[in-house]
Amino acid sequence: RREEMLTREDDLHKLWVLRKLLAPMEPVEAMEFLMDRLKATKTNAEFFDSMKQG
Repeated sequence: RREEMLTREDDLHKLWVLRKLLAPMEPVEAMEFLMDRLKATKTNAEFFDSMKQG
């Protein structure tokens, strides 16, 4: 991965946190979680902010 070249440092940290959150989940559970969160937000910033809220 060369994400560090494409993404801002603060967004990289958010991606890392998201991966750690999803890692212990079963694949279907992780997809459902992501889909629910993505449907509820309009932008990536809103999506990542929703991760803080739990």
